Parts: sequence; C-alpha cells; structure tokens
Amino acid sequence: MYLAEQQMRKGAMTNRPNPSLATPIPVNSPLHVVILVCCVFIFSYLAARLGGALVLRPEMIWPVWPGCAFLVAALLLTPRKIWPAVLVAGLVAFALYDVQEGLPIRTTGSLLVADSLEILVAALGVTYVFGGVPRLNSVKSLAKYSLFAVILAPVFVASSAAMAIEGDSWWVGFFTEALALLTLTPAILSWRDITLTRVKKPKHYLEAASMFVGLATLAYFTFVVSPSNESRPTLLYLLVPFLLWVALRFGIRGVSNSIVLIAFLAILGAVHGRGPFTGDTAVNRVLSLQLFLLVAAVSFMVLAAVVEEHKVAAHALWESAGAVRASEERLRLAQQAARVGTFERDVRTGVVTWAAGLEAMYGLPPHGFEGTTTTFFENLVHPDDRAGLIELIDAGLKTGHAVHGEWRVIWPCGSVHWIAGRWQVLMDESGEPLRLIGVNVDITERKRTDEALLTVNQDLEAQATLLQSREELLKIFVKNVPAGVAMLDRDMRYLQVSDRWCADYSLDSSQVLGRSHYELFPNIPQHWKEMHRRALEGETLRADEDRWDREGGTTTWVRWEIRPWRAPSGIVGGILIFAEDITYRKQMEEAISGISRKLIEAHEEERTWIARELHDDINQRMALLTIELDRWNQQLPPSAGELHDHIHHAIQRLSDIAKDIQALSHRLHSSKLEYLGLVVAAKSFCKDLSEQQKVEIDFSHTAIPRSVPKEISLSLFRVLQETLQNAVKHSGVRHFKVELYGTEGEIQLTVSDLGVGFDPQDALHRRGLGLISMRERMQLIGGEISINSHPGSGTTIHARVPFRGTDSLRAVG
Repeated sequence: MYLAEQQMRKGAMTNRPNPSLATPIPVNSPLHVVILVCCVFIFSYLAARLGGALVLRPEMIWPVWPGCAFLVAALLLTPRKIWPAVLVAGLVAFALYDVQEGLPIRTTGSLLVADSLEILVAALGVTYVFGGVPRLNSVKSLAKYSLFAVILAPVFVASSAAMAIEGDSWWVGFFTEALALLTLTPAILSWRDITLTRVKKPKHYLEAASMFVGLATLAYFTFVVSPSNESRPTLLYLLVPFLLWVALRFGIRGVSNSIVLIAFLAILGAVHGRGPFTGDTAVNRVLSLQLFLLVAAVSFMVLAAVVEEHKVAAHALWESAGAVRASEERLRLAQQAARVGTFERDVRTGVVTWAAGLEAMYGLPPHGFEGTTTTFFENLVHPDDRAGLIELIDAGLKTGHAVHGEWRVIWPCGSVHWIAGRWQVLMDESGEPLRLIGVNVDITERKRTDEALLTVNQDLEAQATLLQSREELLKIFVKNVPAGVAMLDRDMRYLQVSDRWCADYSLDSSQVLGRSHYELFPNIPQHWKEMHRRALEGETLRADEDRWDREGGTTTWVRWEIRPWRAPSGIVGGILIFAEDITYRKQMEEAISGISRKLIEAHEEERTWIARELHDDINQRMALLTIELDRWNQQLPPSAGELHDHIHHAIQRLSDIAKDIQALSHRLHSSKLEYLGLVVAAKSFCKDLSEQQKVEIDFSHTAIPRSVPKEISLSLFRVLQETLQNAVKHSGVRHFKVELYGTEGEIQLTVSDLGVGFDPQDALHRRGLGLISMRERMQLIGGEISINSHPGSGTTIHARVPFRGTDSLRAVG
C-alpha cells in the first residue's frame, strides 16, 4: 500500500516547448472550482485503484504508485489560490481507497501526512524554480525538476511508509514514488499539451501512432507473454531502438509516455509472474524492475533533453538568419527626391502592384502599371538586359535570398534609362515562394557619370603621350569634364583641375594651379598621403564609396579613383584624381533603410496584436465553451428548462465571440467600406468602437459624394481608425467628436477630443510610426494632415483630400 501511496504523489512537470501552453488551467467562477475539485477527486480515486491493481500480492508491494504523481500534475496545472481545495480532494480520495483496502486508521493517517508533504515539496519546489509549469526542454531544467520532484519529495513517503507498514523496504518505497514522478507527471502534463496543440501535419500523428503500436507490441511480448522461466534478454535490447526513435523525434513528452507504457506492461507481467524480472523475493523482483525502468527513463529523457536543446538552438539561428525573409510588409514610399519606388508581386497570380513614383522611372503615365503582370514589366526592359534580369528573378524565387541587379529600360519616347533594383522573396510555411517585394532606384545620372569617367580613363590611358604635347587641349578637356578631376605632378602640385573639382571642394580655380595639394588641405589624413605615394609609384587605387569627415563636423561621401600618368619617357610624371560627391545618394539610402525598418516594425506589431487577441481572448473563450458543451454531452441537465437555459447561455457566448471576431475583421478589412461606402463604414466603426470601449463618439457627415475612389476612401478610413484608437487609448477622456464633410473640390475629416493632449513632434520621435503612416497615406493620394495638440489642451486631427467627383455633392445617409 505504501508504494501505491508513494506513486500517487508523483507530480513532476512535463516539458513545455510551447510557452503558450505552459499555463495553468483557467478557473473563472466558483462553479468551475467545484467541477475541477470533483474531477480531481474522481481521478485521484481511479489512480489509487490503478495502483492497487498493480500490487504484488500477497506481499502487498507496489512497484509504482500513480496517485501522488497525478495530484502534483493537478496542482501544477491549476492556480495556486485553489491548491488547498485540490489537495484536500485528492487526499480524501486516497483515504477512501485506504479504508476500502482495510488499512489501519493510524497507518492511513501517517501515509496521508507523508503524501501531503511529498506533493507540496514537489509542487512548490518546481513552481519556485520554474516560475510556473516547467518546460523540460534542456538538461538543466530536467535536473532542477528531478532535484525537487524525483529526489527530495519521495523521501517523505518512503520514510513514512517504512515506519507505518511492516516489511516495507525504504528503497522500494523511494523508487516507487521517484519512478512515478519522473515519468507519469510529465506524461500527464503532456496529455494536456496534446489536446491544446493544433498539429498541422497528419504525418506527425501517423508516425507517433506507428511508434507507440510497435513499442506496445514489443513490450507486451517482452513482459506479459514471456514466461518467467524463459529468459529472453534480446527482447529487452529490442526496446532500445524504439526509445531512441521516441527521444529523437518526440522529445521528453514522447519518452515519458513511452516509459509509462513500458512500466505498465512490465508491472502487469511481474504481477502475474511473467517477464524477465524474477528473483528469490518479491522485494528483489520489484527493485530489479524499478531500477530497469528508472535507468531507461533517466537515460532517454536526458537524451531527449539534449536533442531539444539542439532544436531550440537551431530554431534561434534560423529565425536570426531569416529575419529579412520573414518580413511581409512591402515598402510604401521612398523619398521622391531620391527617385525611388517600391513594388510587390504575387508569385502565384503574377499580378504586380507598384508605388506611384515608380511609373515615372519607366516613362509611363500615372496608373500605367495598374492591373499589369510580369510580362508587361519584362517588355519594358531593354532586350539586351531582359534575359539576365529574368534569370536574377528566378534565382531569387528558388533560393529566397535577397537579390539585386541593374538593367536598362526603354521609354516610349525611345530614350534609355538605368534602373537599380533590390528585392526579397517571401516564402510560405512549405518553403514555396509567396510574394516578392522590392525597391527600384533611377541611377541614370550615376551611370552617365560612370560612362563619363570611363571615357575619361580610356582617353587618358590611350592618349597620355599626345595630351602631354597638346596642353591646351588637355586644359579644355579636364576643365569641362562633368566630374571632379585634378592633375598633379610628382610634388603634388596642381597642373590642371576641372570646374567640378573646384566647386566640390570650394576652391578658386585661378588660385589652385601651381600650388601644393597639401597646402590647400593641410589637415589631410595620413592614409590619403599614403595612397598618393602608392599612385606615384605606379599603382591605381579606387573606392566606390569613402567617408570624409570635413572641418566643421560635416561628413561627405566620395567615390574616387587615383591613377598615375606617365611622361613620354615612360616614367610617372604625377597622378590623376577623379572624385564624385555621392553624399546625397548615401543620405537617400539611409532614409530608405529607416523607412523600411519602421514599416516592418509596424507590420510585426500588427501581427503580434492579432495573435495576442486571438490567443488570449477568443481562443480561451472558445476552449471554455468547448469544455462546457462536452460536459453537457456527458451529462445532460435533469430538466428541459435547465437545458434550455444552458443552450441560451451558450448561444449568447457564441454571439459575443462572433461580435469580437467581426470587430477584429472590421479593423483589418472593412467590407462595409468596400460595398457601402465611406460614410456607412465610418459611422459603423464609430458605433462599434464606442460599444466596445464604452465611450461616446459623436459622428456627423455632410455633403459626401455618392462615389468616392477606393484609394481615397481607404486612406481616410485608416486615418479615422488610427486617430480614434489612439484617442481612446491615450486622451484620458470618454467623449470624442468625428466630422466627415465635403466641400467644393475636397473631402475633409476632423477628429477631436478635450483630453490630455500631446506634443506632436515629441510623438514623432518616440512612437510616431502611426503619425508617419497617416501622413504617408495622405501624401499618396495628394492630401494633407494637420495635428493641433498641446499637453493639457486636447487634440484635433484634420485630414484634407482633394476630390472632384462626377456626381454632385450631397449627403449620404
């Protein structure tokens, strides 16, 4: 009896690789507490009966006792405030079983006290170390769990039973409890995880089922069918491949369940005098069986923990390497002055979506890209560059890596322009390409400069001797070349400079010739002097971009080349320096990078919000409703009236959940906006938000055109969503005013409150992604947005969009 009592107190934590499942069972009402306590009583009693069925008679020795293991799991899965009720329910069930087995009152009391100590030591120790339900996904966490649950906790019951029950072995009692807490408690916790986890791959279930069927069959023939007088050690070794399979594929969750299965069949065989565990005394047989199961459990659980540690590390590396690939937010807008445009392509449909600024790069009129496919784009590319560009795109689709390239396009007027592009392919969960997002930059001017520099270099290399004898021609050429060019002798004195060189470095061309370069730039860094020396020795040096920190704290980026020029005799007569100021281009690249990062962060925040809403609210309420319906399925109410009340309550809860899902869907995409228009969608949103947040929103509209273009409606609706949600969250008041009205030539939206207000400039720097998004939306449709707010003086946000509809202005109801 002692061993059965010991096993019942085994309550170790299962490994929880998914943090979202490693939470206690929610208990939200007194009725839930009563139901939970009743369930604990019933299952504790059944666990005790199961332990009694596995006892070796007439010696009354329990190889394993599941009762305490179940109670520890129950405590870990419930809030601590109801632990006393759960513990008392389980102990009462144990006492009922002890009375039925005829144990003396004194023995029963001693065992119940020991049970309580063991359960509390295991549960409190584990929750203290792990801060809640443990995740046994590493060797360290498994060791911490084992210290409290497998080593310290069983000592109480083993000592109490050895004193209370005559003939009980202290080691048998200790192993009885340790074995149950090491295997059964993690297995029980894993069952809850399995019921809550939605595995998307049916093959995972098929593999698990195949593994457990094979393991059960082999264990059955090893421990149950095999007579005790026939030793078959080979069958024991055949269990190892299955346990390795479980440890490598299913982790500690699979190992704990597998050991529970093996233990049940092994103990069942030992109880009926079968299997390999026989000996001269019952105690020796039980000890042999327990040591076998403990060694197997510890070995393969440690192996599973090591495997899971490697999986976690590999997953972290994958997330780090795929951060760019995981971004699914396309770039909205780059600075028009940089001549940058974004695009997005749906790989499955071939439809391409372009930013407005991109059309001008390809010589197309506004909306020239609307509704086009990849074939339309390919026909815009220069025939000589088309095949190479298609090959680059296909390579990105196959690998998912970031790709960049340069190509020429032919405008309708016949002129040729250069485009530089960079794009990223986003994959779905199966590794297939889903979307392609990227950015294009017009680099025609840079290419022309490159061509000019190339022409200069080629001419200088081919005609160096001729230019030396025709100094006037060289002066004219160098002076008018469209790049910064300087010609210096071996003493670094200027022989010739171009007008661009003087303009870039604020020099007077009339005072440069004949003067030393180091005289004009006395603070030139030592590494530049070293490069001049190397060029004078015959070496050519270049850099596509180089940073120059100038006097006064300004920074300039330069693309340069230094090469020697030779006299007719062949010796180096000096150096030629070519330089181009690319500071503006670098600033544009940094601006693009900052905007891209903010847009990606906004997308990730939106996805995190959606996931949190679905998991923390809707998913939990659906789970509770499922439990309640399952309870009705198992036991219908005694009267039709009570059944009607339950059904009405369930319908009301489903209606509430549907309304919340509708509100979430409405925030992401308003079908009313698409089908019923801007006024109806805005009015509905204000009403829904006021009901959800318990606030007052005065909505009014005047003279809105009957038909408003989709892009204008969507932009104004998103601005309304952002401003109202921010106001409800931050203003500190419960009353807001929304006005939507049309005037001659434009549509206006005003959202105001009398709340705490804020500093718009400070908000832009600290958390201004929403404000930036609203301004960019207005810019995309040619509108503007103004913010009038001061701390303590309320806030008014006013958006204006130019619009001249074909229909007359009139109110829309």
